[in-house]
Amino acid sequence: MTGRHVKAAIAHSMVSRQNCLQPQRWYREFRQTGMTSVQLIPQIERDASGNLSAGSVQPEEWGVFLCTVFDLWVREDISTIQIHLFESTLAIWRGYSPQIASNMDNACGECSVQRFCHGTCPESTYSEDKNVLCEGYYRFFTYSAPYMKAMRDLLKQRRSPRELMAMLSQAS
Repeated sequence: MTGRHVKAAIAHSMVSRQNCLQPQRWYREFRQTGMTSVQLIPQIERDASGNLSAGSVQPEEWGVFLCTVFDLWVREDISTIQIHLFESTLAIWRGYSPQIASNMDNACGECSVQRFCHGTCPESTYSEDKNVLCEGYYRFFTYSAPYMKAMRDLLKQRRSPRELMAMLSQAS
């Protein structure tokens, strides 16, 4: 993991609401496939009124899912499994430009994590209005920040970000 864009075969995983409620199970099953690169795509469906359907991933659930998967990944699989959102986030921590277009509304300009999402879904744009999963992404970007800083600093010192796994193992 370097926090730079990786060109490899990427699995696109549609994350359902049921997956969101079982993040450990989803991650273990993904690992068992043998794939080493994944782009997470939250399942978003709208009803006739334009509201999220009952089967859609909900903002809070998405945040918990991302943080739980990140916890497993950061302790077990740095540089082994590449998760596009994690790679993109680290790249921004390292000073690289985001790979998405800006779609910020007024609330986004005041947000402490807007540099990571630029007001749109980091994985795919499906709407021109504020991202319905904003709260979930905010939770993830805030939660992952200390780990991202540690990996960024290791890379600045020309060290492997995998060292963070050993540090976390010793701290447990």
